[in-house]
Amino acid sequence: MSQRTAYRRTAMRGSNSILDSEVIQLLLFYILPFIIINSIIFFLVTVKPKYEVHVGETHDYRTTTVTFSIKSYLPLKEVTITLNSEPLDLVRTGKRTYQAVISTNGILDVYMKNFNGMSLSEYEVIDILDDGAPELVSYDVNEGILSLVVKDTQSGIDYTSLHATTASGQIVAPLSVDQANGFVTFQLDPGGLTVSIKDLSGNEYLPSFSVVKEASSDDVSSDEGQLMVQ
Repeated sequence: MSQRTAYRRTAMRGSNSILDSEVIQLLLFYILPFIIINSIIFFLVTVKPKYEVHVGETHDYRTTTVTFSIKSYLPLKEVTITLNSEPLDLVRTGKRTYQAVISTNGILDVYMKNFNGMSLSEYEVIDILDDGAPELVSYDVNEGILSLVVKDTQSGIDYTSLHATTASGQIVAPLSVDQANGFVTFQLDPGGLTVSIKDLSGNEYLPSFSVVKEASSDDVSSDEGQLMVQ
């Protein structure tokens, strides 16, 4: 009786071993390869392009460097990079790395398309450059002296280029310049004065000043007037 029981147990162990072996073989040679192959196919069909864009710092507010790196796994079929709708002049600097020097703010548009047909369209905003004219903070006239307070918060005022032009076209230099406070004075011409205020990035503001005489109550012109700016 014990021999029969032992034989049955041995037969059952053998049968279980065979089943375990078949399950392992089914898992290793059929199920796992099926999952892996289909995962790879799914990845290849659905993967989108990848990239990185780095906008460098600017030391003069006139230019900066844009670095574009391709991070896609698949070969690209199409790449378009524009700044304000104009093609960006990229120079290759390394393996799948490109650079461009830009001198204007704007929208950097990136369009990429993989060979699998997947694409992306994204944009980056570049706004660190100085493309705005200097600011006229205040102005006044006293005894024919035009006083101005000017400032530029990015590249700064180009005080060496400050000048004015009379209505007849004569160039007038400032009477005084206080760079620490942005305070500038000119002799105001009776016919008016147009002041050229530039920043170090070349942006220019051209306000025109003139004095409009005010009539008295008995219609006799007074010596005083109102300062007008355009």
